[in-house]
Amino acid sequence: MSAKTTKPASPRAARKTPAKPLRKKGTPGEDGRLTGPETTNLVLQAKEAFHYQTALGKIEPGTDDNEWRRDQVMDCVGKAGTSKLIRSDWRPVMAHFLTLSGREDEALEVLNRTGTKSYRPVDQDDTWESCETYVALIREALAAHRDAVATHEKGHLHEGWFLAAARQRTGKPTLSMATLAERLDPKTLHGLLSHLRNHIALREGRAVPERRKERVYPKPADPGEMDDPF
Repeated sequence: MSAKTTKPASPRAARKTPAKPLRKKGTPGEDGRLTGPETTNLVLQAKEAFHYQTALGKIEPGTDDNEWRRDQVMDCVGKAGTSKLIRSDWRPVMAHFLTLSGREDEALEVLNRTGTKSYRPVDQDDTWESCETYVALIREALAAHRDAVATHEKGHLHEGWFLAAARQRTGKPTLSMATLAERLDPKTLHGLLSHLRNHIALREGRAVPERRKERVYPKPADPGEMDDPF
C-alpha cells in the first residue's frame, strides 16, 4: 500500500506592511489613550490654527509649529503634547485649536457634545465619549486592515461591509458611519467592534477557531422611524 501523501498548504498572501497589533478589548473611559486618528485630527487642526494665527500676526516669524502646538496643549490642559493626552483631554484641546483657527461655533459644538447623549440614551453610561471612542476604533481597525492586506481573492473588508453588518445586527436600516456614535449604545458598538475584528482576523489568516466563543447577538434595538433624520 502506497504511503499517504498530504496536499501542500496554499501559500498565504504576502503583506505589504507588518500587521499592526490589535488594541486590547474593553470599555473606553475618560482615562483611555487617544486613538491614532484622533491624535492625527488634533495635529491637523493645530496646524490650521498655527497658520491662522500666523496670518493674524500673533506668532513670531520662525516659530516652529510643533513647539507652538506643544505649548498650546500645555496651556490648555497642562500636558506636554498630544502624545500625553487621554480621553477627557480631547474635547477641550480640539475646541482650543478650533477657536484659534477662527472656528468658534464649531468649538462650542465640540464642547456641547459631551456627557450622556440626548438621542435615546440607554442609560447614564451611554455617553458621547464612550461611543465616539468605539467608532474611532472601528475606523482605525478598517484602515489598518486595508493597509495590511496585500492580495486576497475577496479583497479587504470596507465600510460598506461593516455598515451592512451593523444594520442587520441592530435593525437600523438607515445607520451610517456618521451616525453610529449617536444612534448606538456602547455595548452594541463594543459587540460590532468585536465582530469586525473577528472577521478581519479571519480574512488576514490570523483567526483561531477553537478560541472563538459562541456568537451572542445584542438585544434588537429600536429601528426608529424610516424618516429618522439620523
